[in-house]
Amino acid sequence: MEHRAENPAKVYLRRYRALVIRQESIRRAIDAAYDRATSITSRLRAVPVSGGGAGDRMAEDVARIMDETAQLEQMLDASAQALSEILRAIEAVPDEMQRTVLVLRYVEGMGWPDIQDKIGYERTQTLVIHGRALWEVNKWLEKRSD
Repeated sequence: MEHRAENPAKVYLRRYRALVIRQESIRRAIDAAYDRATSITSRLRAVPVSGGGAGDRMAEDVARIMDETAQLEQMLDASAQALSEILRAIEAVPDEMQRTVLVLRYVEGMGWPDIQDKIGYERTQTLVIHGRALWEVNKWLEKRSD
């Protein structure tokens, strides 16, 4: 049995929900890092006897947390850019109803029965609108890759 490749537009648009979940997770991690940084209490430092000695562990912990936070913020920026790009692809679709179906399906994550109820079309009509919208997104993806 031959396996048919999935529509590139579907694959591309499905990333939206995953990116939103990822952003929420990154935001929680950033909040947790800030909480750790602000809750660090003073620690006793070893008193050096001669020369060298123990460094400031609290400062090291805060610096490590700030590095982690900077990396998380970079990840957050990258996911925000990817989300914006997906929204640009949807906006490039010229038909309003097609854009609406794409937003309901891929941005809001609605199922087909809910989409049908929302837009007031039968299943077959809704799927035709969706198929035409995917065709437009595929055209947009091809232009973007040129």
